[in-house]
Amino acid sequence: MRAPRPFRVMLDFDTGSLTPYTDSFERRLSDMAVAYEDQDAVAGLLSAGQDPVIYTGYDADVPHAADHLPFRTTIINPGVIGSEFFMTKGHHHRRDTAEIYVGMSGSGLMIMQTRDGHARSAELVPSAAVYVPPGWAHRTVNVADTPLVFLAAYPGDAGHDYESVERLGFSRRVHRRDGGYELRPAAAPDREFRAGP
Repeated sequence: MRAPRPFRVMLDFDTGSLTPYTDSFERRLSDMAVAYEDQDAVAGLLSAGQDPVIYTGYDADVPHAADHLPFRTTIINPGVIGSEFFMTKGHHHRRDTAEIYVGMSGSGLMIMQTRDGHARSAELVPSAAVYVPPGWAHRTVNVADTPLVFLAAYPGDAGHDYESVERLGFSRRVHRRDGGYELRPAAAPDREFRAGP
């Protein structure tokens, strides 16, 4: 691994552009179909050839290694699958570490949950910072009609555990309702999760 040197990047708070960036990614509905409760809506879109981009991300040139602090911008597009808003896949960290999110533009909601099912949520809006403590899975949801843009930073050796979230899900879901959003219990939460306060 090369020896890192100090550097700077430029952030566009409206678009989520990070300049320069080294890696980027794109998540389509087909990449995260199991994340949505309304599997009929998922199947209908995909069978009709519709595979919308749910979110994209841009990574700064920071090693994913101990003692480093990788950071990225993420842009969640507006939209719904059934009545459930576009969202990230959600993850735990393989090594239970904290993460911080900073709202850049748009309006969203972060859903956080411990492995034993205690759940919390926090609004993510411009200039808001949301701290995710060690041991809490987290998912970000765009609850508006414009893109949700945020910056996230986490320890370089944290790792990402998407599999446990795919297997167990979250006990809270965010649905469109009357021009706003409603936080609901999952329709069929897994036995290993119980509704938290």
